[in-house]
Amino acid sequence: MKLRKMTAAVLSVSMLASLSGCALFDKDDEAVLAVADDYASAVAKVKVGDIIDLLVDGDEVEDSLNDLVTTDAGLYGEDYEAICNAIASTLSYEIDEESVESSKKNAEASVNVTYTLVDYDAVYESITDEGGDVDAFVDALKSDDADTQDISITLELVLEDDEWLVEDKNGKDIQKVYAFYVDAFDLTFAPALAEYVDDVIWYYADGSTYTNENTIELDIIPTSGEGEEITWEFYYEYYRDGQLVYTSDTCYDQGYWIEAYYGPGYDPAAELGANSCLVAGDYRCIIYDLTGNVLADSTCTVINEDFAAGMSMNDAIDHLEWYYSDNGVYVNYDEIELDIITTDNGSYVPFTFYYEYYIDGELVFTSGECEDQGHWIEAYYGPYYDDNAQVDDNGNLIPGEYRCVMYDMNGNVIADDTCTVRTN
Repeated sequence: MKLRKMTAAVLSVSMLASLSGCALFDKDDEAVLAVADDYASAVAKVKVGDIIDLLVDGDEVEDSLNDLVTTDAGLYGEDYEAICNAIASTLSYEIDEESVESSKKNAEASVNVTYTLVDYDAVYESITDEGGDVDAFVDALKSDDADTQDISITLELVLEDDEWLVEDKNGKDIQKVYAFYVDAFDLTFAPALAEYVDDVIWYYADGSTYTNENTIELDIIPTSGEGEEITWEFYYEYYRDGQLVYTSDTCYDQGYWIEAYYGPGYDPAAELGANSCLVAGDYRCIIYDLTGNVLADSTCTVINEDFAAGMSMNDAIDHLEWYYSDNGVYVNYDEIELDIITTDNGSYVPFTFYYEYYIDGELVFTSGECEDQGHWIEAYYGPYYDDNAQVDDNGNLIPGEYRCVMYDMNGNVIADDTCTVRTN
């Protein structure tokens, strides 16, 4: 009995040793780790040829992988190339050797790899917040103290013809590591607009003074060439007598004038005087790029005077004029127009009136109530205004002596003149 027990014990030890030996011979961890290291190194160095050689069916993803990592400046621009190369230069990896599992019998293995690279989104946000350009971004990407990010991948390997190869169907895992090649297209930088400012002017002002205007406008004059061709993205503020009164939304402009307006058409809260013009004061406009850099800063003076106070419509008239006629003669016209030309101060007088047109002494048209103001107070006649206007076969007004009489709303004559209409 004792002999049997000893024999059984010897057999058990022998069997265990045999089983342990099978398991030991089935593992191939060192070879798997060596391939994983070669593969991860090729990925970190962006060596597409080496990556393809270590992939199962690598030729199936070779073209798409080459396209993904192409940074040709001729295709995508120098900025894109510089950004991608800077990010790629930060790639490193670490293999977790404790995670390796392998079985030659099952022809499969796995191991965890962590790739580390610069956190380009965080760097981009920081640089753009400071108004930095692409050169500053590239420098920051390569800085030793730049934020980093980790991408963890479990490499799956298969044994083919006694060779371990990485299996990555459709290149999904490697695309995670190389996502920056796609993301870099969105890492764009607005041009340094301040470099393209040639001059600033207050448009249609007398120097920098506006008199009785309801809209004012500071314009940036861009530099010739590129400054006129780029799209300007900006916003602006208006101050009156030192008090902020308006901040615009983001504006987009291009061309010879980059315009920053202020008035009731842009700010419903704009304060107006009794004559519906901007109240008097010193108006300062500051134009900024989208990172807050000042592009223009200038001040104008707005004068608001009631030049029309106590002035009647008759007082406001300087002379009469038959617009675009030849000294009161129209030849082959389908429309005529008597204008009251006002004095300088008379241009501020609002006209409320109606008018009549006569042909050879016969009344043919009476307008409705009209309102007008400015240097030309206009009274038109033609088929556009009178459906019954008589015209010839060419659509021109019939010949005759046309008299226009303009009245205030009390029936008092404010203008009366005659023109001649002829046709060929």
